[in-house]
Amino acid sequence: MVAAGVQFGWALQLSLLTPYIQVLPCVRIWSDKCSSKYGRRRPFILAGSLMISVAVTIIGFSADIGYLLGDADEDHRNFKGT
Repeated sequence: MVAAGVQFGWALQLSLLTPYIQVLPCVRIWSDKCSSKYGRRRPFILAGSLMISVAVTIIGFSADIGYLLGDADEDHRNFKGT
């Protein structure tokens, strides 16, 4: 049983890592060709930070967004902070 947990853990890590493996080479090429007055990397760091901030905000409000988009009322759970 312990081995199954390890395999599940590796599968989870690889599934989370896959977007980085596919996206990072493209971003590296684009940033190497960038000729911004702010430098080659700073615009990409700023854009990535903004996208992550928006994504984390959406994740935080995902239950409310789902409710607004039509989830049934019985599926909506109120957070009580405990």
